[in-house]
Amino acid sequence: HNAVIKDWETKIYFNTITHRMDDTQRPVVPIHMDMPGWSKTYGYYSKVKIQLQQHHLLFNWNAFYNQSLAEMTMYPAAAAENPMFMYTWPDVRTFYNGLFVEDTYALNCHSSIKMVLSAGFHLNKVASESGLESLQIFYPAMPSQQQRFLKSSALNYNYMKAGWEYGLGIAYGERAPSVSEGYGFYLFNSFDGYDHIGNPGLKNEKSWEGNTYIGYKNDKLAVKMTASYFHISNYIMAQPDAALVPMTLGANGVKVYTALEYATIINANLTTEYQFTKQLKWNTQLVFSRGKEGNGMNLPFMAPFSYASALSYAKEKISAEIAVQGNAVQTQYSAYYGEDKTPDYAVINCSVGYKFSFYPSKILIKTGMENVLDTHYSTYTDWNNLPRMGRNVFVNVTARF
Repeated sequence: HNAVIKDWETKIYFNTITHRMDDTQRPVVPIHMDMPGWSKTYGYYSKVKIQLQQHHLLFNWNAFYNQSLAEMTMYPAAAAENPMFMYTWPDVRTFYNGLFVEDTYALNCHSSIKMVLSAGFHLNKVASESGLESLQIFYPAMPSQQQRFLKSSALNYNYMKAGWEYGLGIAYGERAPSVSEGYGFYLFNSFDGYDHIGNPGLKNEKSWEGNTYIGYKNDKLAVKMTASYFHISNYIMAQPDAALVPMTLGANGVKVYTALEYATIINANLTTEYQFTKQLKWNTQLVFSRGKEGNGMNLPFMAPFSYASALSYAKEKISAEIAVQGNAVQTQYSAYYGEDKTPDYAVINCSVGYKFSFYPSKILIKTGMENVLDTHYSTYTDWNNLPRMGRNVFVNVTARF
C-alpha cells in the first residue's frame, strides 16, 4: 500500500516580551534600581501525519531563535556617586533546530507499540561583550558560544480489550540549561532570598523514565491509574557559595547553579468517572508526587497530595457543575531551598451555563463563583506564601458564528 498523508500542519510564530521594573515611586528604598528585560522569539514547526499499512507516523521538524537580554542600573542616593550597571541576562542568543519522529505500530486490533526518536542542535551565544566579561570573572575560560546535541527516545506498549487497558513504557531525554541557569548574573530570587549566578559549563540534564498505567471502562464507570518514575542525572539546582558576596542589599547570600549527581521523582495519578445518568456524571482525581536528591534530601517544588472532584450536569441547552479541589499538608518540603510547611486547603467552585441558538450562530452564557467559601489559602508554588484569589464571581459569553 502507498503511504497516505493524513494531516500536515505548518506554523510560523513570533513573540516579543518587554519587562520593566522601576522602584522610583516606592516611598522608601535603600537604593533606586531600574531592571528592564527583553525577550524575542522567532520559530516554526511543520508536522505531518502519515499512515503506511500498520504504521501511523508523525514527523515534526521544528526550530526557534531566542534573544534574552536583561539589565540592572543602581542609582546611589548620593548624587556624587556613579550609577552601577550590569547585565543580568547578557544578551544570550539561543538557536535550536531538531526533528521529532513518532511511529505507532498496530500489532493487532488490541495492542500497539509506539516508538519515539528526536534529535536537535542547540546553540547558545553571549552577544554582549561586557556581559561575557562579567561572567568570565567566575569562568575565565568561558567561550562566547556553546553547542549542544540533544536527543530523546521512548518506547511504549499499549493493550486494550473488553474494557480493560494497560501499558508499559520507558523513555530517555536530555535538556539544556535555561538562560538563567547557564548565563544569569546576580539574579535575585525573593523566594529563597539569594542572588543567583548561572554556570555555562553545566552538562545536559539527562532523564530516564519508566511508566505504566492500567484502566477499566464500561457504560457507567471509568477508572485509570498511572505511575511514573524518573531518574535524572546532572539535575540542575542552585547551591549556596559562601565565598561569594551578594549584590542585593539584605540578600541571604549567593547561589551558583550546579548539577546534582542525580535526583529521583515518583508520580502517581488516579482518575475516575461515574455516569449516574446520561446527564449527570461525577469525576475525581487523586495525585501524589515525591522527589528526592541522591543524598536523600527533599527536592523543592514537589506537590503535596492533591485531589479534585466535580459533579456535572448537562441536558440540551443547560449545564451546571459544582467542584472541590485541594491539597493535603505539604510535609515533604525542602527548607534548604527556602520552602516551608504549607497548610492543607479545600476550595469549592460552582457554575451554570445556558446555550442560545440563533441559526447559524450559537451563544453560550456561563456564570459561576470561584472559592465560594472565600477560603484564605496558598499553595506550595506561591511566591513567599502569597494567598490565592478569594471569592470571585464571573460571567463568560462565548459566541460562535
